[in-house]
Amino acid sequence: MMHLHHSMSRRNHDVAMNQACSRPCPFVQRHRHDLIRLRDHLAEGHRCADAWIAIAHLVHEPWQRLDCLERACAIDPDDQNLQIARLEHYVVLHPEDAHAAEELREAKARRALERYKPRVFRHQDASQPIGAILRALRAISDTDLEVVLEEQDRLRRLGRPLLLGDLLVRRGRVAPETLARALTLQSRLRAVNGAVPRTLGEYLIAQGHVTPDQLERALIEQIRLRASGAHEPLGEILLRHGAVDAAILQRAFQQHMHDAMTAFE
Repeated sequence: MMHLHHSMSRRNHDVAMNQACSRPCPFVQRHRHDLIRLRDHLAEGHRCADAWIAIAHLVHEPWQRLDCLERACAIDPDDQNLQIARLEHYVVLHPEDAHAAEELREAKARRALERYKPRVFRHQDASQPIGAILRALRAISDTDLEVVLEEQDRLRRLGRPLLLGDLLVRRGRVAPETLARALTLQSRLRAVNGAVPRTLGEYLIAQGHVTPDQLERALIEQIRLRASGAHEPLGEILLRHGAVDAAILQRAFQQHMHDAMTAFE
C-alpha cells in the first residue's frame, strides 16, 4: 500500500513536471510578491511561466531577471510580449549582439502590425502594406506616410505611378537599407502566415536557395539603382552577388510564373 501511494505520488509529480500551469496562474496571482512561496511553487515541479515572470520582478540583478524571463519563455514560447521582454533585457546586457537587436525590432514590428491589422484579416493571406511596416518599425511617422500617399495618388493620376517605397526613398524619408529591411520583413511575415510566395525573392527563400540576408543585400542595391533612375531585375543582382546560379533562378522564375497563371484558373 505504501509502495502504491509512493508510485501515485511520483506519477502525480511527473505529471506536474510535464504540464505547464494555466495562465494566469491562480497561485501566482495570490502570492506574486512572495519570493519564497513562488520558489516553492516551482520547486514542487510546477512549470509555471507566471511564477518566473513574478520572480523576475522581485530579483535585483539584471542577469537574474533575464534568466527568469528565458525560463518563462521556454514554458510559453507563444507569448509575444514575453518574448519581447526577454529580448529587451538581453539586448541591454549584450548591446554588441546586432542579431538580437534586429530580432527585437522585428518582434516589436510584428506586435505593432498585429494590433494595427483588423481582426477579420488576421488569419487571411493579406500582406501588410509596406507603409504600415515602415511605420511599425518607426522609420516613418503617420504624417510622413499620409503626405507620401497623397503624392503617390497625385502621381498616379498624372500617369506616373511610383511604388510607395521608391517614393519614400526619393523624398529622403527612408534610406534604401531601411526599405530593404521592411520588404524582407514583409516577406517573412507572409511566410509566417502561411502565404504562398508572391515574388521571386520569396520563392528563392521558400526553396532555400537564398537567405533573408542575401535577399536584403540585393534589394538594397536594386532600390539604390531605381533611386538613380536605373533598373536591374532582382534575379540578375542575385546572380552578380553569387547568391544563386542561372539554373536555380530559371526554375524559381518558372515556378513563380506557373503559380501566377494557375491562380486565375
